[in-house]
Amino acid sequence: MSNQFLFADEPVQQQELPQDYWKILIVDDEPEVHAVTKLALSDFSFLGRGLEFHSAFSGEEARELATNHPDAAIVLLDVVMESDDAGLHVAKFIREELGNRFTRIILRTGQPGQAPERTVIVNYDINDYKSKTELTAQKLFTAVMSSLRSYRDIISIDHSRRGLEKVIASSTNLFALQSMEHFVDGLVQQLSWVIGGARQTLYATAGRSPNPEQMVIRAAYGEDADQLMNQQIKAALPKKVLPEVDKVVRSHGIYYGDDFVLAYCPSQCRPQGALLCMTGLTRPLSDSEKELLQLFADNVQLAHDNVTCLQDTDELLAQLVARLMELEQTHVAEQLDKQSAYVRMTHELAQATEMGAARVQQTATAATLYERAERLFAVMDNQPATKVSPCQERLKRAVRPLHMAESDVAQIAYRALNERLERWDGLGLPAGKQGEAIAMESQVLVLAFHLFKLAQEDLTEAELLARLDAERNRHFAPQLLKAVKQNLSSLLQKARP
Repeated sequence: MSNQFLFADEPVQQQELPQDYWKILIVDDEPEVHAVTKLALSDFSFLGRGLEFHSAFSGEEARELATNHPDAAIVLLDVVMESDDAGLHVAKFIREELGNRFTRIILRTGQPGQAPERTVIVNYDINDYKSKTELTAQKLFTAVMSSLRSYRDIISIDHSRRGLEKVIASSTNLFALQSMEHFVDGLVQQLSWVIGGARQTLYATAGRSPNPEQMVIRAAYGEDADQLMNQQIKAALPKKVLPEVDKVVRSHGIYYGDDFVLAYCPSQCRPQGALLCMTGLTRPLSDSEKELLQLFADNVQLAHDNVTCLQDTDELLAQLVARLMELEQTHVAEQLDKQSAYVRMTHELAQATEMGAARVQQTATAATLYERAERLFAVMDNQPATKVSPCQERLKRAVRPLHMAESDVAQIAYRALNERLERWDGLGLPAGKQGEAIAMESQVLVLAFHLFKLAQEDLTEAELLARLDAERNRHFAPQLLKAVKQNLSSLLQKARP
């Protein structure tokens, strides 16, 4: 090995590496190569991060190392080890078997004739080819630096793509609370990678509280993101950032610190807006990045406010539903004969199942809601398969106040609407529930509606019984169909308006 590559005449000062590191895998069967590589790159730093080295001395060890470290930024890979093409097999393993397209592979060989550069570059997905005899300390430094920049950009593009996917997926259904959270989370991820260099990006809101002390993290990206969700923002920020939080909230502005940024996102429908925090920045932001941050602060809260207003409407409707169900339950109990034919049939069938007087009354009252909502679902049933999903989203949005209402009656109706396509044999939709996993109240409401529709077809009792027998152990509980058969005449009388 040449003295030029050993760098014996170049003094290298050891220094403490930064907190975060770029992972470098060194794969070579010569221990000296590992030693001099680490020595040559010991003072290397890129974006405030040093290098973390992991060594393998054979192709087999390299496969294990690459499997255990999928986040490695660079592989410095020898070609000739236990075989003349061992390194090439490792490169193929990383790309094809592990599916790792991010790690940069720099091929280093002391015997270029064994693996000609043109052949290797064309046939293998590697990113650079170096001869050991020509690889000086400076050239190694340059190769690693350029590869790290490429790796950073590729990861940035991938993270930006994933963030954009979240935004697009959530934008199709911004009316759902969970979708709104994914929407904001996607924007935060996008912002983190478009600006770049932040170890942590947090987005916090105070809800209905006018007190900024109550701001809670709703979206997080970077270090400890999962652990920080739903924690108070001040408990998650570094101490040096805390004095600036109140100033930013009071001024409704943006503060740029040495390695952090705080941005207030004003709200039009809540006492307090939101707070965007980016910490651990490795460099000052450019003017264009500051403009992007201002654009984010001004506009992300508008989207959040729109959904917040819808949530407020849902809560109001849920309260109204709960109150109306109290009144409706009294009305159904006192004037059952004045209810619709479907409600009367539901009451009759519920009684036949011996589910108890209170549950019978609640189920009959739930029928007043189910009957109205079923008309909406009938529209979905008539749509082509390609249009069912948008319809389902629209209907979920329409009946969400039922789910939110603090009312047993509303919950019975909501569950029945969700279980209307479930089957006793487990072949239904959307969850494939089977047997008693489907609520008896749901089965009563669905079967009563089915029977009510059949009664409008002017069928004889014998024909109705034949239809019902065909459903035994398929769509409905056997004991429920038995109750229908025993009370069929009475039920059909109720079906008359």
